[in-house]
Amino acid sequence: MASHRIRDIDAPGAASCTDQLRRVIAVATEASPGRHALPGERSTDDAVTQRPNLPVNIWAFFGALIVAFEVFVLIRWVSGPFFVRVPAGPSDPPTWMKVILTAWQVASIPATLSLLYWFVIRPWWRERHIGIDGLLVIAFLTMWFQDPISSYGGHWFTYNTWMFNRGSWVNSIPGWNSFGRPGAMLSEPILFTPFAYCYIFVIVMFFGSWLMRKVQARFPQMSKLGLMGVCYVVMFFVDVVLEGLLWLPMGIFAYQGGHWGIFADTYHKYPLHEGLTIGATFAGVACLRYFTNDKGQMLVERGAEEIRGGNVKRTVVRALATIAAVQGLFFITYNVPNFWVGMHSTAWPVDLQKRSYFTSGICGEGTGRACPGPAVPLNRNDNSNPERGGAPYLGSDGKLVVPPDTHLPSTVPFERK
Repeated sequence: MASHRIRDIDAPGAASCTDQLRRVIAVATEASPGRHALPGERSTDDAVTQRPNLPVNIWAFFGALIVAFEVFVLIRWVSGPFFVRVPAGPSDPPTWMKVILTAWQVASIPATLSLLYWFVIRPWWRERHIGIDGLLVIAFLTMWFQDPISSYGGHWFTYNTWMFNRGSWVNSIPGWNSFGRPGAMLSEPILFTPFAYCYIFVIVMFFGSWLMRKVQARFPQMSKLGLMGVCYVVMFFVDVVLEGLLWLPMGIFAYQGGHWGIFADTYHKYPLHEGLTIGATFAGVACLRYFTNDKGQMLVERGAEEIRGGNVKRTVVRALATIAAVQGLFFITYNVPNFWVGMHSTAWPVDLQKRSYFTSGICGEGTGRACPGPAVPLNRNDNSNPERGGAPYLGSDGKLVVPPDTHLPSTVPFERK
């Protein structure tokens, strides 16, 4: 067959003897493994490594957009009027609650720094390589930005404002619709939330991977979908224990407006939809880590070995791709469904409304605003004038309150002949 191909080279139209000789050599060596490209010829390896649309590059592009957006919002928050403390108000948490809240804030930072050292800094220092666990730790450190986003359309949860806070970045997000003004808004305990997201998700990713490995060993014929389902069900109960039995009774935060509540009339009400949604996020992260290819790569980092430019560039691309995957997973499985919850809040329990450190100045005594519930219209925000506090709202006395300079709509008559 090679002789026929060589004969074809002598056909009329061959450019030159040099070109013909080059083609003869190429025919003779094209099946040789590891051959070098001829002068002026681009090798097959170069063609592969220069592919612009590797899956990992596409994921990394979205990861870079997410990081850039977060940086933009955080700078806007820190440099704007909302970077002030939301006070706890006249209610004082019990001493035991203060001790627990202080312990969580003090312990969260070193716990996260330890994970960062062990999974990111240490392997990079030793091997100039960061594994899957290190990439996920980096991604988890960016997740806290999304923590309050489910309240975009309406308030349904708050943090304990006795904890150290500087308000939050929510009103610095373009188009934010829920009520908030400096010193009276959804707050974030910045010594707890950013770090808790890291170590809690590290725990659930290891536990979920261990669980699926054990189930697969016991039932080797079970499909991937079956393993994911088992993981999801278990993660639901993990959250019931973590939040419903531990964090909520400790007073770290409250789910005032959630649905299908356990302990529904108490300050530590636990809505079952929380377990259904965050359980999906927990399971998704565990699956992302567990289901890898034969190279030990997660779905989103496949093709990373073909990236040219050295370890630093390759690692940055892999990290951004992982950020996109984790953030996208969190947004779809948690914030999208819970956005509906914020728009359809249940009535806030009395046991919560009487504790000012759980109302965040959003509603209740001293604010003139009725707390969210089925009979209360959504309290829209007005970012153009944060001091004024937004659009008309239902006061605590049940009457409509129209802020100054607010123009109510008038009826426009139909056009008639």
